[in-house]
Formats: sequence, structure tokens, C-alpha cells
Amino acid sequence: MSYREHPKDNYNKQKTLLRGVNETLDAINESETGTHCLMVYPDIMTLRAIYSRFTKQQLEDKNEIVLILPYYETTEMVRLVLSGSNVYGDDISNNPVGYSGIDVSRHEKEGSLVIVDSLKGYFGSDQRQENNSNSNNTSNKNMDFMTFLDVLLRHAERKRKNGVTVLADMGSFYLNSHKGSQELMRYEMTLPEKYYGKNLKGYCLYHQKDFERRFGREEQAQLLDCHSRNIMFMNAC
Repeated sequence: MSYREHPKDNYNKQKTLLRGVNETLDAINESETGTHCLMVYPDIMTLRAIYSRFTKQQLEDKNEIVLILPYYETTEMVRLVLSGSNVYGDDISNNPVGYSGIDVSRHEKEGSLVIVDSLKGYFGSDQRQENNSNSNNTSNKNMDFMTFLDVLLRHAERKRKNGVTVLADMGSFYLNSHKGSQELMRYEMTLPEKYYGKNLKGYCLYHQKDFERRFGREEQAQLLDCHSRNIMFMNAC
């Protein structure tokens, strides 16, 4: 069982997984500074393959700071994946893409890698406030999170880094099952389509089944329109 309840993942397409991950990484690497990107991923294993390799590139090749906000797995699991540990035991068939090893402890101590639970990153704690679904509180969360990003950007400048990359799973907004999707819509609408003038790239991560089941066609289109890029790595139903 995963850290939190999530849509049932489908691991049956391992033969096409590697090609799809590589194509997704190519698309991500085409993102310009200031990109605000919506990315739909099909399952946790695929997401791990993407973020582990992309994080290594951003840290070691691009000299950037990386902020990761997971929701459907613990921060400790993210550290294991990034370190290259075999989180699937000896059954390598369940890990067809492999993970690129990162010295997680060193990067965290240097401040170039920050891993924060999505609930804490967006809402300040593991418990949702009862009244946090109104528009004023949505704006306050936006301001608080963007203030934190500004701190990271200043840190990147002091450390002579080339910028900040954010990988944020938006699943934390669904904790309030009745209003979470609407709150997430409002939150996304408060963000700029592109982060002009900032050495920042932000990737809003949506599980495919969440994206398809929680949002109607019109809402999906609105979400896509408020991002400067959209990357859809989706399995056929």
C-alpha cells in the first residue's frame, strides 16, 4: 500500500515504459526558464523513473536547486529512489528503467535538494484547516508558497546556481474530497502562466486517474490553459 490512498496504478506496460520515460525527459528538458508546466503521469513507478533521472540532471548537469513535493509517497521513499536504492527488492522486473544514484544527504546539506511533503509545503502541516477552501485562504497559501520559492531563488543566486526547479504533486489538494478539486482549480488560476523574470521552472504533477476523474473536460481545458506547457504521459484506458 502506498503512503496515501491513490488511484490503482497499472504496471502492465513495461516494454513501452522506457521509451515513454525517455520521450518525457526530452520534453521536460526543452522547457525554458520561467516554465509553468502541467504534467500528467500514469502511475507512481513511472513518476519515480522520471523524477529520479530529471533531478540528477538538474543537480549535476544544470547546477540548479531542486524542490520536490511528493504526496502519494513519503519523503523517505523519495530519498531512497533518488539514491538509487532498489526499492523493489530483488525483483528487477518491477524496476525496468532503473534509477540514477544521487548523493541525497550531501545535496540536502548543501541546500541544493529540498524534499518536503506536499501537504506541509502547501498547507503548513499534515492536517488540512477546516476553512482553507475559500478564495482568500487560497491566495494566502499561494503567497506563502511563492515567498518560500523566492527564498530558494535568493539562495540559488548566493550559491551561484542557475535556478530552481520545482516538482510538485498536486494530490494534496484532494484531501478535502468535496471541495479539493475546486480549490486546486482556484489555486492554479492564481499562479502566472509563466514565471517571467524568475530563474524558476515549475512542474505541477497530476496522477492520470485523478486528472480524468476529478475534472470534467472543460475544467481540464482550463487547467491546461493556465500553464505555459503541458506534458501528457498517459496510458490508454
